[in-house]
Amino acid sequence: MQDLISNPQSRPLVFISHRSTDKTVAEILTTFLCGVGVPKDAVFCSSLPGNDIDQCISKEVKEALKSSAVNIAILSGDYYESAYCLNEAGILWFLDNIPVIPITLPEIDSTNMRGFLGNEYKLRSLDSDADISYIYDTIQESLGLSHVKTSFFVSESLKLKHSYSNYLSSRTTHPVPSLPQNNPTPSSTDLLSYVTTDDERIILYYIAKKEVRKASFQSISDWLTQNEIFGVNIENAFDLLSSNGLGKTSDENASIFELSMDVFRKLTSNTILFVTRLHPYIKKHQKLAAIMFKNLWEQNCLDSTQKLFVAYLQDNKVSHLGARWMEASQIADIEQWENRNGMDAILSLAYGKCLEFFIDNNLVYASAWTSYDNPKEYTLYASLQNCLFAPSSEYSNLSKEIKEEYLYPLPF
Repeated sequence: MQDLISNPQSRPLVFISHRSTDKTVAEILTTFLCGVGVPKDAVFCSSLPGNDIDQCISKEVKEALKSSAVNIAILSGDYYESAYCLNEAGILWFLDNIPVIPITLPEIDSTNMRGFLGNEYKLRSLDSDADISYIYDTIQESLGLSHVKTSFFVSESLKLKHSYSNYLSSRTTHPVPSLPQNNPTPSSTDLLSYVTTDDERIILYYIAKKEVRKASFQSISDWLTQNEIFGVNIENAFDLLSSNGLGKTSDENASIFELSMDVFRKLTSNTILFVTRLHPYIKKHQKLAAIMFKNLWEQNCLDSTQKLFVAYLQDNKVSHLGARWMEASQIADIEQWENRNGMDAILSLAYGKCLEFFIDNNLVYASAWTSYDNPKEYTLYASLQNCLFAPSSEYSNLSKEIKEEYLYPLPF
């Protein structure tokens, strides 16, 4: 997989992943992009050969992926029936430093997405003005292009929506095949036939994703925390994987699991396919702090002091929060922020309760401990950091809104 992200070409591309049956949609989108100033040779539409599960990603597609600055996936019922498409979607997900824009046809929504491009992604549609603007802005910024005149953009947007509407009116709906309620019985040669618990599956996913044969308890634990995956018993997974002969624990504390060489070779012979099959178990156990925060915010579960805490985090890009003896320096930092904003000691006096609220709602995790194994520092989960700090996030301007409402009341 490493060869997909090395040796980038000089020209950045917009990579469009799609099923060959959805070629018309890709062409409609490409026509729009060229109309708003994207060079035609900067758009690459992958040519998908079909349903053959053993079909390899072509050299041409690999080269395009090396140069992609924005990745677009046109999701449809047909797309999800193609193993090739699912493999390609896995690569788009793996290249997580490149923006991914899922564009859906009418039969796809957040409830029936599957695989790597799951419902944590914001879905876009070619009949939405807001989504079309987002697609253009993302591509324009990623490719470093000049903005076109508003009149050109509006004209090309109308053409895009008209062409897309005409296409849908003559299209036969392709529903998403329903997922089986139970896993099909695998063949005797299938590696996954040896595992029956989510604990084992998730550890094997980690090994496949990292392409390592040895995995320590601590490294897996850190990875689970960083990816906000919960409810995984690592010790149980090590025991079960060792008991069924897939590997062994290799130190006296059983804190390192070592996959057998034969199993490792089988697992890494088709990494993308393997992690694609295991990814639903990751999604099952993943609980993103960003989603939790959005739910709390939209349901108005934060009081005014907790909202000020969010404003403080955003203003200072604070991701690490001190506890116990480290609490004093955190409060001092908050006091400086309060002084800069000309406000009373509101947040600094309530810091402990605000931190407790974040802990209770799984928005932070313990990241440093005292000699007695008590947490002395907490860190915002990665998804929440992105939610609060990323310029493109829908919550990126919360601090300004909060301060306008709570810090600067009108004098009457």
